[in-house]
Amino acid sequence: MATTDLHMQLVGHDYVNDRPVERRGLAMLAPMIERARAEAVARGDLCLLLDNGDTLQGTPLGDWLAEQGTDVSPHPMAASLNHLRYDAVGLGNHDVDHGLPYLASVLDQYNMPVVCANLTSPTLPMLRRLAVLDRTVRDTAGEAHPLRIAVLSVLPPQTADWSRHHLEGRATVTGALDALRCALAEARAEGADLVVVLAHMGISGSESGPDPESAARAIAALDGVDAVVAGHTHLRFPGPDHDGIAGVDSRQGTLEGKAAVLPGVAGSDLGVIDLDLMRDGTRWRVQNHTARLEALPLEAPRDPAILRLSQRAHEATRSFLSAKVTELPEAMHSYFALAQAGPLSHLLAAAKRRVVSRALCGTPLEDLPLLVATAIPAVGGLEGPDNFVCLPKGAVPRRSIAGISPYHNQVWAVRVTGAQVRDWLERSARIFETLTPGNADQLLVDTRVPGFRFDTVHGLDYEIDPTRAPAFDHSGYPVPGAPRRIRNLTFRGAPLDPAQDFVMATTHYRIGGGGGYEIHHDTQVALRSNTSTERALLDCLRSDDWALPDTRPPWLFTPGLGVKAVLYTAPDAVRHLSDLAWMAPEPLAPTCDGFLPVRLSL
Repeated sequence: MATTDLHMQLVGHDYVNDRPVERRGLAMLAPMIERARAEAVARGDLCLLLDNGDTLQGTPLGDWLAEQGTDVSPHPMAASLNHLRYDAVGLGNHDVDHGLPYLASVLDQYNMPVVCANLTSPTLPMLRRLAVLDRTVRDTAGEAHPLRIAVLSVLPPQTADWSRHHLEGRATVTGALDALRCALAEARAEGADLVVVLAHMGISGSESGPDPESAARAIAALDGVDAVVAGHTHLRFPGPDHDGIAGVDSRQGTLEGKAAVLPGVAGSDLGVIDLDLMRDGTRWRVQNHTARLEALPLEAPRDPAILRLSQRAHEATRSFLSAKVTELPEAMHSYFALAQAGPLSHLLAAAKRRVVSRALCGTPLEDLPLLVATAIPAVGGLEGPDNFVCLPKGAVPRRSIAGISPYHNQVWAVRVTGAQVRDWLERSARIFETLTPGNADQLLVDTRVPGFRFDTVHGLDYEIDPTRAPAFDHSGYPVPGAPRRIRNLTFRGAPLDPAQDFVMATTHYRIGGGGGYEIHHDTQVALRSNTSTERALLDCLRSDDWALPDTRPPWLFTPGLGVKAVLYTAPDAVRHLSDLAWMAPEPLAPTCDGFLPVRLSL
C-alpha cells in the first residue's frame, strides 16, 4: 500500500475557506489502510505500507508548525505515520521547504526508515540510501519463508536548484537514475529479494533533458526494479491521466511492464500493488502483479486517533488564520486568473516590487528597469472547484493571504535580457491548449499544466495567441519550428529590445527553473531575499502608503481570433462575469465535479 504527496493534509480541512473537505486527508484514508491491511493478514499475505514524500508542506497547518519549530512535539504528521505503522517513507522536494534543521527535527520522530538515494546531508544523519526490510512470507502451502525487501527512493534532481537557499553547501543532490543504479547494486549485494522504488517523480512520455523531472517510466525500466510508486505531479495512475504514453499501460497499471501506482494528492487515493512471487532456484521473482487505486469515498469516516494527534495544531492554525490583515474597498478574486490578469495579480506584483526595489536601492542595479512576474496557484485544476481565492470587500483575514501564496517561496530577483523575457513569456503561455475555429467546447487551459506555471509579467504589454502551437514543451525545452504565441510585446510603448537588460522580481523557485522555466545561475541572481511571498503581501497590505496601482491588464488574448474556448472556474464566479465582458462569457451547466464552465469568445 502506498500514499504520496500528503502535503500536510491530515484532517481533511480547507484552511483558506475554513471548512472541512471531502476526499482529502490522511485521517479519512486511515480506515481504508487498516481495512486493507486486515484483509491482507486474513489471506495470509505480507503487507507493507509506504509513503512517497512531500508530507510536511502544503497547507497553512504545515507552515504554522514550521514557524513553531520544535515547540510542538510530537509533530502531528510524524505521530500519524507512526500510528499507522508505515514501514518506510521517502522524501519529496517540498519536504526541504522549511530548511534541513527543521526537517531533521521531524524525521527524528519517525519510527520507520526514511530513505533517499540521491540526497545526502550531514544535517540528516537519519536519512538512509536504502532500507532492507526483513519480513516473512507464506507460500500457498502455508510454509513460512524469509523475504528481504529493499525500499529505494529518489526525488527530482532539480530540487538542488528549486531549494538552493536551503541546500547550497549543506546537501548534495545527484541524478536520480545514476543514484538508483548504485543503490540497486547495493540492495542486491545485501541480499534483497525484491526492490520497490519510491520515485517522487511523475510519469511522462515527453520529458526532455538528461535527467528529467518526470522519470518514473525510465526508473521502472531499470533492471532489478520490481515495483514503482510514483508521485510529485498530483495525478493518478492507473487511470486516464496517462493514456497514450509509450511503455505505459494506464489500465493495468504498469510502467515498462512493472507494477506501478501514483496515488493522487493529499490522501485522495490509496495505491495498492499486489505481487505474486515464485521461487526461482535460490531467488524470488515476480510471477504476476496487479496495481490499482482505491479512491476516498464521499463522507468517509475520519480516524479519531489522527484527529486527536492533530487537534492542538489544527485549532491553533485556524485561530492564527482568522486574524484580520487589512480592509479592502473592493473584493479581489482568482476566478478568471487564467483568462486575464486581475487585481490579485497586481497586488502580488506590488508586494514583490516593494521588496526588490527597496533592496536594490543604492546598488548598481537600481537604474535597470524592474519587471515583476506573478503566478496565482489558486485556479482550480486538480485541487477542484474550491481551489480559488476571493479576498472579500472589507475585513480580510490572514487565511485569504495564505490562499494567494500557498507555497513557501521567497522573493528573489534575477537579471535578464529582453530575449530571455520573451522566452519566459512563451514558457508561461504553454498553459493554453492550441485552439481551433469551429469548436465551441474546446478547453482553454491544458489540464496537464498546473496553474502555478502561468506567470504574468508586469511592466510590459503583450498579447497571447493560443491558436498557435506552444513554443516550449512541458519540461521547458524549445519545440523546433514552433511559432511564437507572444505577440506585440512592448516595453514603454516600443517593441521590446532583445538585448535590453532588466531586473525580474520573482521567486527562488522560478529562478531555480521551477515549472519548466530557465534555470538562472548565481551570476544572474540580483537579489536573494529572505522575505516570503506571504510576508511580502502582508507587509504591503499593512503599510501606510500602500494603494493598488493601475490595474490595466499587462496582457490580453490577441483580439479577433474568432475562436471559442471553455474556462473551468468556481460556481461563485457567475457573480463576476462582467469582469470578462469583452470575451462575451457564457456560463454553462456545472460539471459533475463542481466546476462552472464558462465559454469565452476570443
